[in-house]
Amino acid sequence: MYKTLSTSSKKTSSATVYTGACELRGFILGTDGINDPVITIYDGTSNAGTEIVPTTTYDASQLGLIGARVLHAGFHCDTGLYVEITCAGTVEVVTYYA
Repeated sequence: MYKTLSTSSKKTSSATVYTGACELRGFILGTDGINDPVITIYDGTSNAGTEIVPTTTYDASQLGLIGARVLHAGFHCDTGLYVEITCAGTVEVVTYYA
């Protein structure tokens, strides 16, 4: 059975994406092409939650959209989704969840 996916608005700084039980299905990010963003995604409404996508530095020199999409299985989150973003430049993160 397929679940309808929702998308977050573009997040340009650390923020709660969703509050409540859900399934993280993936994310994409766009960079300024110069500054490498560091992204961590948590099950929770802050960075005190359980880390479900480990802290990763993405290579901004790849230009364009970068990211990961989980198509068939998702990561179950009990509390919500929180994305932590650290970047000296501009980055946009969009998450997909059900």
